[in-house]
Formats: sequence, structure tokens, C-alpha cells
Amino acid sequence: MSNTARVDSIDALKTFRVALIKFAEEANAALAGAESEMQRMIGWLERDQLSYWQAQKRKRQEALGRAQEALRMKKLFPDASGRVPTPVEEEKAVRRCRAAVEEAEQKLASVKKYSRVLQREVMNYKGGVQRLSSWVASDVPVAISRLDRMAAMLEQYVALEVPGGYSPVREASAAAFEAPPVESVARPPGEAVEERGAEPESESPTPAAQAEGERPS
Repeated sequence: MSNTARVDSIDALKTFRVALIKFAEEANAALAGAESEMQRMIGWLERDQLSYWQAQKRKRQEALGRAQEALRMKKLFPDASGRVPTPVEEEKAVRRCRAAVEEAEQKLASVKKYSRVLQREVMNYKGGVQRLSSWVASDVPVAISRLDRMAAMLEQYVALEVPGGYSPVREASAAAFEAPPVESVARPPGEAVEERGAEPESESPTPAAQAEGERPS
């Protein structure tokens, strides 16, 4: 896999950086909100509900004891006529108090049971989001720092100029679209050039030819 990247717009890097920061903020807020809600629920179940139903169990047991004592006294002592009255109301009160105690015991058992269930689910949730939490906390800041360096380096490269107005980027672009120069062909030394419209020079006569022409016929 190549480690290079083709970047057509520096603004795209900046836009992606802003979106990445926004994502990290929203992810952190969501994780923090879920963590706060779980702690609130655990506190409500293990502290508020547990203490409430423990107190209710004690109160209802005390009420049951008083109702049972009233029933016992009703059965022991006769009324003014000498008859032992039927303790109908006292028996109803005992049944109501006993049912209330059983309800408190059931609620208390449910609180303890679902406290364990909630703790287990919270641990499963934390294990599931641990990778996301670590990525947001460590990898996202590293990625943002890299984007900052990339954008800064690209901006420096685009703005790079040397004295005299020479720009590497501009000159390279111009050279890519410029027509290649026509090369001149040097003539070898001593090569005769025949000009268009010029007549060749006549050869000068040799001394023997001149003597032959001067001989009388």
C-alpha cells in the first residue's frame, strides 16, 4: 500500500479537521452522558432503593408484631360480658401486615438481584465502548495534529518563492505546457553551402591549358 496521498484542496483538509473535532466532542459528550446515567442508576438502585426497602421491612415487621400482639390479647381476655370476642379485625390486620412484610422482602430481594444484573451490564457496556473511547481520547488528537502539519506544509509549499520572483510551482506548471525549443544544427567545418539562385564559380585554367592555348596554329 502506498504511503502517499493526492491532495487537490488544502481547504478539504481543514474542513475534515473541523468535522473530526466536532465528532470527537459529540462522541465524548455521548460517552460521558452514558457513564453519568449508569452511575445515577446504580446509585439509585444500590443506595436509595436498598436503604428504602430495608427501612420499609423494619417498619412493616414492627407493625406486624403489634398486630400479632393485639390479636393475642384479643384472644386471651374476655369482654365485659365474659365472652371471648372473635378477633376478626385483628386477624385482618395481621394478614395485611404480613403481606406488607412479604412485599418488602420481595422488593429487597429484587433490588439486590437487579443490582448485580446492572453491574454486569455496565461492565459489558464499558468493555464494548473501550475501543471507541480509547480511539477518541488518543487517536483523534494525533490525527488532528497530523492534519495541522499537513495543511501547514502544503501552504508553505504553495507559497514557496525564491528571490527574483521564481516560483517552483508556477515554473514547473509553465514548463509542463511550454513548447520544446527548436535545436539549431551546426554545419561541419569546410562544408560548402549552396545558396539558392547563385551560379557555381568557373574553374581557373591550369598552366598547361594556358600554354596550349597560346601555341600558334
